[in-house]
Amino acid sequence: MADSADTPGNPDAAAPAAAKPVRGRGLRDSFGVLGIRDFRLLLIANALTFAGFQVRNMAQAWLVLDLTESSLWVGIVNAMPGIAIILVSLYAGAVVDRSERRGILVRSRFVIAVLSCLTAFLVTTGHIQVWHLIPIGLAMGVMFAFNNPAGQALAMDVVGRDRLISAASINTTISNVAQIAGPAAGGVLLALGIDWAFYLLGALYGVSWLMSAMMHTRSEKSGQARNMVADIRAGVDYARNSPAIFSLLIISTSAIFTGIFQAVVPLYARNILEVGETGYGVMLAVQGVGSLVGSMALMVAGNIRQKGPMLLLSSLLTGGSIVLFAFSGLFALSLVAMFIMGAAFSIWFVMVPTIIQTSSAPEMRGRVMSIFFMVVLVFQLGWIVGGVLDTAIGTQAAGLISGIGGTTIVVLTYLRSRALRSVT
Repeated sequence: MADSADTPGNPDAAAPAAAKPVRGRGLRDSFGVLGIRDFRLLLIANALTFAGFQVRNMAQAWLVLDLTESSLWVGIVNAMPGIAIILVSLYAGAVVDRSERRGILVRSRFVIAVLSCLTAFLVTTGHIQVWHLIPIGLAMGVMFAFNNPAGQALAMDVVGRDRLISAASINTTISNVAQIAGPAAGGVLLALGIDWAFYLLGALYGVSWLMSAMMHTRSEKSGQARNMVADIRAGVDYARNSPAIFSLLIISTSAIFTGIFQAVVPLYARNILEVGETGYGVMLAVQGVGSLVGSMALMVAGNIRQKGPMLLLSSLLTGGSIVLFAFSGLFALSLVAMFIMGAAFSIWFVMVPTIIQTSSAPEMRGRVMSIFFMVVLVFQLGWIVGGVLDTAIGTQAAGLISGIGGTTIVVLTYLRSRALRSVT
């Protein structure tokens, strides 16, 4: 990692240096990273965490609907982790850059598992109230603010820079298998009793914590006594002054419109399509199948050269599929839209953080990734906006705004950013 592209003064030169494709090596590189023991453990842990995220979103949305009959409350409660992440991310990123990353991962995932079990206990005993979910959601968000950049930065520590896109693609592929299984199992468990979905959630996070604890890789801790505020400011300045990274952070704000979409999906399932909680689980599972197909395509392709155009195409397909979903009154057509959306968005979500990481100097990765997660998790605020829009203008209109708004941000930013268009 000592070439000149890694220096803080030339952050955007890193992307071309790290992205020299070798045809036919996509699958070979992917199987190669699977030979690394700690990557396998990290892969399992991340997949279970992602499955837990999916189960939590669907179970909590259904629980809040049962408790309040309010789409606005669904949005507020599901936005709590995102609000906490946005507030804490800059501090968390600075901590990740000066601390041992595996330790942060283990501690944060343990607390997340405990909070999940607490929610299950409150539901089982019948003491759950909607206000309980707000502090629990905020606490989980704080833990994810540390977990997310630590996990991303640790992945490069485990596999190295040159194999990062292969590692990211296979990680997304396995996570999307979990995305299929999680909602499918969650839908069945919701039909049996909502507390069972939360117990599954606690089990998923618990095993994820165990897998993380079994890893051997340790990142180096900085021995320097540095000012935390100065560290945070340095990370923000670095991201702002790196043209490609800054453009990608602007694009990441489009995630709020994806959050609007996710907020209206349970409302579509119950009120428009009338397929109930089982149909809701099927819809999310089909979205997961699409995500699996998209990530597997990236895995086969390997370190693709045209990252910028691929990012633009995936954004257009994401927005178009959401618009299709908004106007669909048929369950089968809605499933087609969910499949396309899942495939396109999975490509988007591999490309953006991979380009950001390979464009960042090693000593800045934790802070830059924490800024990325802080920005992209305006996704969670989309739950609130979606609830407000549903109440004000209706479910279908909210879906239409979701599809058009996100695509507009991506297209305009791409056209204005020469650095982003030149990323290979």
